[in-house]
Amino acid sequence: MQLKTFKNRYKLLQASLAQDFLKNPDLIAGLVQKRSDEIDTLLNDIWQGFEIDNALCLAAVGGYGRRELHLHSDIDLLILIPDGTHDTHQQSLSKFLTFLWDVGLEVGHATRDIADCTANIGDLSVVTNLLESRRLLGQESLFLEMKSMLKMSGWSSQSFFVGKQKEQHNRHLNYSNTAYNLEPNLKGSPGGLRDIQTVVWVAKWYFDVNLFSDLVDKGFLTQNEYDLLVQSQLFLWKVRFTLHIIAKRREDRVAFQYQREIASVLGYQDAERIAVEQFMRDYYQSATKVARLNDILLQLFEQSVLHVQNLNTRFIISHGYICMTDDAVFTKQPSAFIEIFLLVAKHNYVRGISAETLRQMQKNLELCDENYYKNRQNNRLFIELLQQKQGVNKALKLMNRYGVLERYIPAFGKITGLMQYDLFHAYTVDQHTLFVIRNLRRFFVSDFSKEFELCSEIAQNIVKPELLLLAGLFHDIAKGQGGDHAILGAEVVREFLKYHKFKINEISLVSGLVEQHLLMSQISQKQDLEDLNVINQFAKTVKSVHFLELLYLLTVADIRATKENLWNEWKDSLLKKLFYKTKEQLQNYAEPLSLDKEVKTVKEALARMIEQHGLDVVQTQKILSTLPKDYFLRYQVEDILWHLQLLSKASDKTIRVAQHLSGSSVVDIFVYGDDTKGLFFKLVGIIEKLGLDIVDAKILTSKDNKAYNTISVLQNEKLELIDVSQIIENELLQAPATVREVSDKYAHKHFDHTIRIAFSHNEKWNLTQLGVSAIDKQGVLSNIAHIFYQLDIYLVNARISTMGERVEDVFFISNADNKPLSKAQQKQLRQYLQENL
Repeated sequence: MQLKTFKNRYKLLQASLAQDFLKNPDLIAGLVQKRSDEIDTLLNDIWQGFEIDNALCLAAVGGYGRRELHLHSDIDLLILIPDGTHDTHQQSLSKFLTFLWDVGLEVGHATRDIADCTANIGDLSVVTNLLESRRLLGQESLFLEMKSMLKMSGWSSQSFFVGKQKEQHNRHLNYSNTAYNLEPNLKGSPGGLRDIQTVVWVAKWYFDVNLFSDLVDKGFLTQNEYDLLVQSQLFLWKVRFTLHIIAKRREDRVAFQYQREIASVLGYQDAERIAVEQFMRDYYQSATKVARLNDILLQLFEQSVLHVQNLNTRFIISHGYICMTDDAVFTKQPSAFIEIFLLVAKHNYVRGISAETLRQMQKNLELCDENYYKNRQNNRLFIELLQQKQGVNKALKLMNRYGVLERYIPAFGKITGLMQYDLFHAYTVDQHTLFVIRNLRRFFVSDFSKEFELCSEIAQNIVKPELLLLAGLFHDIAKGQGGDHAILGAEVVREFLKYHKFKINEISLVSGLVEQHLLMSQISQKQDLEDLNVINQFAKTVKSVHFLELLYLLTVADIRATKENLWNEWKDSLLKKLFYKTKEQLQNYAEPLSLDKEVKTVKEALARMIEQHGLDVVQTQKILSTLPKDYFLRYQVEDILWHLQLLSKASDKTIRVAQHLSGSSVVDIFVYGDDTKGLFFKLVGIIEKLGLDIVDAKILTSKDNKAYNTISVLQNEKLELIDVSQIIENELLQAPATVREVSDKYAHKHFDHTIRIAFSHNEKWNLTQLGVSAIDKQGVLSNIAHIFYQLDIYLVNARISTMGERVEDVFFISNADNKPLSKAQQKQLRQYLQENL
């Protein structure tokens, strides 16, 4: 294969096309087709030269598929391969495509097997590309299989049309909904080439036609309209071809720098109006004609495509609503109660279910008895509904609204309208459950891929999303029944899935997710995620990366559906940290290191960082030598480096305070000074008075009696208005703080005021772990800190969170001898907390 030969052929082709156009721009229709045909020949010769396996198929898509190639239009290719043979053909295809680029062809390509095509068929742009594809070379049966798959896809004429309507609307918004921009985009602006192509795409899908003239035969275009559309397209083609010649590259924006030269090439001359003004006036008139015809044709399509559509012998769509064809549909075939919602999901553009159909549905609801969910046909339809790539949330919401969901899942009826008397849950249990389903579905929709990137990334590799949706549907199904709702819910879902003929391992997966749906949230917010024992234990519970991934998605969806302001970047970061650490543990199981080895690893990493940042090694080592082993285990290397940079600077201040924004919108406030009794209590009081939300605390004392305290607060607008470091520094230097009384003026007087206190032993740190759940009042945290102060209890670490009307705080504490609290000390602490909170 002589690269030089093909490069010359391509250069000569491009030069010839440009020369012919400049001689006579009216040849444009033939030239865009000629470039396509010549590229066909060129690709054929190169393909043959590489001796690519005959089992493959090379197809043209996009504008190339339509045989419309402007001078620098991309050559869009689809390479179809037999299922599961990506690795087999990767090397030969890579060489082929590299050669095309070396020749000078600007190639856009996708290599897919039929399974890939099927997996991506929910993407409107992919469907459109496949719709316009034409076979160039190779295995014809593979190409025909792809075309057959396209026709059998979930895209109906209606859904395709609505998708294209929405796509055009959004595109027009990008250009301010006007064709009259001074530098219009002749492809994307209203009245541009895309508006013409949109009409062609809809016509091709609905009527299976390829030419504008066919629309005249179908009665959708008059002969005059057809002539106007063709003239307008040819005019836009001329402008585009000229742009490519002038810009020497693909260009669609009619920028000021090109307008005069375009006018000159197309034969405009200065007269009463200068040439460029004449040209642009013609452009705007052409765009107006295209926009007008686009409106007419899409409206005609809408009337024909959307207003009446036969779905099957039982249901039609009439004026946007699903209607029954017979008043006895539900009595003759009770499975229609589920089928109608499956149709809602499949045809997500429908406005709803017609009034008469709803009346018949309500009239016959008793047909959905206690054995209804055990019927095999009903099972099949319900699971098919959950498997849809769109419309699932909408269908389930309507099932709930019209009473069918609680009939199909009897246990769901017990949570319908069930409220939880607290401020943590903002919605009834059934509404919360449907919000969870909505959140889960968003992870699988490409439009929301940037919303929660990790969730969307995980979702792309989930083979059976319906299992996750079932876990979401049943995770709170046993609320309000007494006992542990997670364990009870797992039993309910096992019974339900048994009748749906799921495999044993699938039933175990879904019931496991329901049973453990609170675990990841609890561990991330209340446990020490730096403790490998915690990670180890969690990994043993989840057992596999697959279960971990599904549990992570369910946890994120669940928290976000509980209350609008409950989710924040701090919770996000804790969950991600737990997820990544557990995934690594599952993939590369490791026994927990001894504390000495952990410290050694941190110090080695720190030594490298100190050298890289040019810090004084002797000075920093002097500081580090005063710090206890725990310091190196509780702080990240980056945080230790930050401390060293601060403490290395000469200062005569007895107290130093600094802050920086760590990840997840959390501000770390570092306080260094003499470790005086009550320092933490005083510090908390200051921060509480400033109205900042504390989420984490690390309290350490060095060997030379210096306090290394870090309080982490959620970032908010208040922090931008004040110098929090200076305020804390000034306040700490003033007289000792007095305890603030817990305010009786709170908004939660109607809720449960019971204080819940729990003690446990943290083995890694040999500390007492204290959990405090109490009604949220002003001054709660500073009062807890004051109690620690009174009883000579040392705080080492803390996790602070508010759940609705209650605070849920976890403290890692020791007594004055740096040992866990004795039973007597725990009893005394419990008494003080109960009396003061």
